[in-house]
Amino acid sequence: MKKIFLILVAVFTVIVISGQPAQAAYLPMAGDLVKTAASPAVYIIDDDLKRHLFSNQATFFTWYSGGWSEQKIKVITQDEFDQLDNGKNVMVRPGSNLVRFDNSNKVFAVTPGGVLCEVRALYGDNWQARVVVIQSSFETDYIRDNSCILTSASKLPDGSLIKYAKSNDVYLIDDGKKRKVTTDGFKANGYKDSSVISNVPTTMVYTSGKTSVTAAERGLSILYSLVYNLAVTSPTNPDLVIYDIIFPVSQPQVNTNYNVVLQIKNTGSALTGSAGLRNVSFIGQDFTIATINHGDYPSVSRPLGTSQIFEITYSGKFIASGKKTFTVKVDEPSELSEVNENNNTYSEDITVVQ
Repeated sequence: MKKIFLILVAVFTVIVISGQPAQAAYLPMAGDLVKTAASPAVYIIDDDLKRHLFSNQATFFTWYSGGWSEQKIKVITQDEFDQLDNGKNVMVRPGSNLVRFDNSNKVFAVTPGGVLCEVRALYGDNWQARVVVIQSSFETDYIRDNSCILTSASKLPDGSLIKYAKSNDVYLIDDGKKRKVTTDGFKANGYKDSSVISNVPTTMVYTSGKTSVTAAERGLSILYSLVYNLAVTSPTNPDLVIYDIIFPVSQPQVNTNYNVVLQIKNTGSALTGSAGLRNVSFIGQDFTIATINHGDYPSVSRPLGTSQIFEITYSGKFIASGKKTFTVKVDEPSELSEVNENNNTYSEDITVVQ
């Protein structure tokens, strides 16, 4: 009894001297947000008690609402942090924003599994407000699907929240189908009004899904995104898209000769012939073409491989000033069996000065 009494006295003495009782050890739980006192980096704990880093603040707030003071972030010790195994980084929530990496001007939509689709249309005049800038060092967290390029002829991808013109109903695009999202389902899954793409034309038709989103669904949660992976299958056919139109100056002058370079990218399997490249429609408003030059067409011995670019140079001049539109179509008329037959057209504007 005397020994127990002495132990209790010793413990009480420690509490009095420190002024506070000893802090309880951190017990990690799935969904916890944690950080250490020495670093501003925030992590989330998954179902396997691994920690996953949010690459930046913008990524964090695609999943959460409010300010930092409203987030229940636990500050843990360095030893407790080191006991947590490291998992993959958290990616931007699919469908919530567009992303751009800070070393490039290309913009992408994020689809489930962190798969990126290049964006050239569909997101309205205020699309810049949706863009989240990510450090280029985190680009490898995502999967680039070279065959997915969103043009005016495309549909919005999986993960998108849409609202048709003259309608208040919200739909989630899921596995290529639309699922109605009720008010309760919208709130329970942490969606934001700013993520909804409004005024979608009624000509963009989706088959209706079997169920509506009426409550929180694990498949739409951040914890599910940490374990869900979507492999991009290798394409079986070539797929030619207009990668870029390169002008030598930002504002060309009237009656001055220029070389305009058209870049055609193959996002599918290897192209081993000239089909699809023989007839390219290149129409520059008020641009007269004097000569056309390009390298050898692809062949069996020198194929145009996946992600490789074929360049055509158009030499000519503008005969009038003002805003001019260049419209290009590859594989015109359709002579090549492609992965996607609806991504062959591209337009770009440029201003011509006197």
